[in-house]
Amino acid sequence: TSVPIKVNLQTYAGPEARFCPAGVYEFVKDENDDDRLLINAQNCVHCKTCDIKDPTQNIVWVTPEGGGGPNYPNM
Repeated sequence: TSVPIKVNLQTYAGPEARFCPAGVYEFVKDENDDDRLLINAQNCVHCKTCDIKDPTQNIVWVTPEGGGGPNYPNM
């Protein structure tokens, strides 16, 4: 849980907040004015960009919806 703040934010300026096309990851300040990573999982479009682009490989993407992947009926 410390890698996003101590490594990714300090060394790489928090790429999680930029590489996700759905805005799942954002850095916010907590009540003590310390940085923390907020994960908005409901925004995820299951593109797997986070697993590929994370410089420390701290994010492990798993197949959603019970292994069948997302269902896009209009495509």
